[in-house]
Amino acid sequence: MASKTKRIIQTCSVCEKTGHNKRRCSLVTKPYLQKAIQKTQSAVGSIHIPDDTTPASPPPKRNTTKHYVPIVIGKSVAQSAYLIDLSEKNKQSDPSWDAIHSFREKLAQSIDRRTVDFAASIRATKKSKERNSRTQRMSPAFHFPKISMPQFHVPHVHLHLPHITIPRAPSFPRFHVSVSFFSSFSRVSIRRFVPVLFVLLLLIALPLPAMSAYQSIRADSAHIVSASTDAFVSLQKSTTAAFQANTVLAQSELQNALVGFNEVETFLDQDTYRVLADIIGTIPFIGDHVTSRRAMINAGQHIALGNTYMVKGISDAYVKGDMPMTERLSILTAHIEQALPQYEEARRDLVSVNPNILSKDQQAVFEEFLVLYSAYIDDMRDLANLSHVLYDVFGGDTFHRYLLLFQNNHEIRPTGGFIGSFAILDTQKGKIENIDIPGGGSYDVQGQFDKYIVPPLPLQLVNDRWELQDVNWFFDFPTTARKAESFVTDARGVTFDGTIAVNASVIKRLLRVIGPVVASDYDMLLDAENILPTLQHHVEGDYTASVGEAPKEILTNVLDELLSAVQTIQPQQLIILLQELHEALGEKEIQVALKDTASDARLSSFGWTGSMLQSDPRQEYLAVVATNLQGQKSDARITQHIEHRAEVQEDGSVIVRATISRTHTGDETEEFYGATNITYMRTYVPQGSILLDAGGFSYPPEDAFHVPEQWYKTDTDLDTIEKEVGIHKDTGTRITNEFGKTAFGNWMIVPPGETKEIWFTYQLPFSVVDKKIGRDRISEIFFSQPDAVSRYSLFVQKQSGVDATFSSTVTYPYGWLPRWKSMRTIDLTPTGAYMETILTTDVVYGIVLEQHI
Repeated sequence: MASKTKRIIQTCSVCEKTGHNKRRCSLVTKPYLQKAIQKTQSAVGSIHIPDDTTPASPPPKRNTTKHYVPIVIGKSVAQSAYLIDLSEKNKQSDPSWDAIHSFREKLAQSIDRRTVDFAASIRATKKSKERNSRTQRMSPAFHFPKISMPQFHVPHVHLHLPHITIPRAPSFPRFHVSVSFFSSFSRVSIRRFVPVLFVLLLLIALPLPAMSAYQSIRADSAHIVSASTDAFVSLQKSTTAAFQANTVLAQSELQNALVGFNEVETFLDQDTYRVLADIIGTIPFIGDHVTSRRAMINAGQHIALGNTYMVKGISDAYVKGDMPMTERLSILTAHIEQALPQYEEARRDLVSVNPNILSKDQQAVFEEFLVLYSAYIDDMRDLANLSHVLYDVFGGDTFHRYLLLFQNNHEIRPTGGFIGSFAILDTQKGKIENIDIPGGGSYDVQGQFDKYIVPPLPLQLVNDRWELQDVNWFFDFPTTARKAESFVTDARGVTFDGTIAVNASVIKRLLRVIGPVVASDYDMLLDAENILPTLQHHVEGDYTASVGEAPKEILTNVLDELLSAVQTIQPQQLIILLQELHEALGEKEIQVALKDTASDARLSSFGWTGSMLQSDPRQEYLAVVATNLQGQKSDARITQHIEHRAEVQEDGSVIVRATISRTHTGDETEEFYGATNITYMRTYVPQGSILLDAGGFSYPPEDAFHVPEQWYKTDTDLDTIEKEVGIHKDTGTRITNEFGKTAFGNWMIVPPGETKEIWFTYQLPFSVVDKKIGRDRISEIFFSQPDAVSRYSLFVQKQSGVDATFSSTVTYPYGWLPRWKSMRTIDLTPTGAYMETILTTDVVYGIVLEQHI
């Protein structure tokens, strides 16, 4: 079979297209191009297109046009690095898209482009622009910058330098946004941002109505302020009346307060006001006035509701006046516990109030009220807890027997005063079944106590035998209580469920509540002002000797009258009695140590056991304990000041100087109180502290001490508790370790009308400075971190029966800056801190300082 001949396709020599020849070429028919074509053909010849180029798809026959684009290459012009030399097209491959950084990030498979079809490129460019235009019209509200699509720029007039611009991306990769634009904000921020944005848009759209609404709210404020002010005045009167046990006035004023608050609440709950207030409440500055005012109204309502429970409790206790005191206390306590949640809610509302909406005078009053109100809530909670404790001690069906120690704080001893009398108290079902007060006081057990024990060395100034009246040698009251119980048990053969120490000052508190009492057997009217000096003169004077009466017999008569009055106390006085008892427990005028573990733990949590508390390992501790020995009742005329100065050294160690100053304001001619004050002073500090220096001491004569007999036995408890460390050779200061502390002890004698002071200088056994840890360079550059941090804390325990003034100064080396303080009453100085107070209770304070080198 003959082979098929290959057909030769004829092309135009001018445009290299098929379907016509040179004579019919449309380009030749245009005279102004003929000359250019001739010059181009003579200079460089025809444009060569490789045979394997894939031709563009032929256009439809209708509306078909053909164009010829001449290209002139000037040889004298240096070729740019960004231009393609078409004469080298066959020698080199097309520019790779790999060279384009933005395209290389999402590189697809390379396509070998060997055909340059200008017309097709232009058409593709136009179609791409149309697609881009449609895409942009459907894009989100925010737009990325417009991306220019690849195009070939061909000059139509100046044909001297043909060039081709390299396309940045024939199909530019889209921006792929995997996370929302708002993802830069946290979800919480968005939640806060959306409502605020809505309010701002609302104010922009409707500025006049919104501002007029705010003006309307301000105009309505006059009515709100007037009604709420009247309600708060009634609330104040109601609260005062409730604590004065005037239930009738309390209920009346409370009703007025509730009516006033309800009137304001009804006005605020109107739909128009509530919606506008909610909207404007989100606006800074303006909104504070609205929300703070609403918070104060809410606080008033909660306080009024809390007072409702209080008044109801007092009323119920009054109706059931025939019940035992402990049962009536339980009724009152139940209502207090119902009132506390309302008081707590009111405190939260008050804390949310912006004080800046008030005038400057009102701001100070408001801030002070907030502090006092918080303390009031804490006190009410403590009163409820106290009621539970009283029920544990005196209530229930169980029989209890307690040892009562009556301490005279005019003759100070470690736990509060000299034990002149004691009593054995039997209780059951909230009632006192029996009370036994020996007529001879604590001396009555001398003949019954058959043990002869060597007393602590300082006590040998008054006695060579350790007996009940001197048993409170230990500063830790539970230890003293156990020792007193053992003495009475050995003498009387009875056991106890606990011990209660009561200072003489508590009698004055009771008389302030129940009023004067009559000692019928002695024809005496005793009130809060005259009871102590009257009893003192009667017991210590010549009256008992002249009538042949036991010196403490009058105490039995007076105590019977007091207990009878307390048992029949009016319900209106219950809450006042609780307040006095709570304050006495807090100031250590009453100390309780029980053998029942649960009840004692409850007392200990409130600090009512008189325990010597343990401090943190790196916390300074200080307790100054005075023991009056042969000074009679002169402590009634003694004022005491404790000055504490701590100097922090460069290495973080601390040198402390504790100075005790005592002033005797009595007259030497004054009976009982004008005697020279002779005191053995002990200063308790952190265990391991080193005594560096001491001074100011004065000593009783050696022949004034009573030497025990050799056959007296030493006390095992005393030997266990007091660990002898040594004697400071320069000052004779005795150093012991007791209850996890180190004690420095020495003598101090103050004659009437004089002031004396003693001091102890010692080094603490720990450092209060934390050196810097390793940090990276970036943190040091961008964050100002301290080179060292110091956390200094001091815990001061007061002695029962002594209300000393106290001042503390802490100084650091140069370069330390104070950053924080634990109490408002602390004054921060450039190199430390200063504070002063009256030690009515234990005190803890702390500061934080930083060092930047």
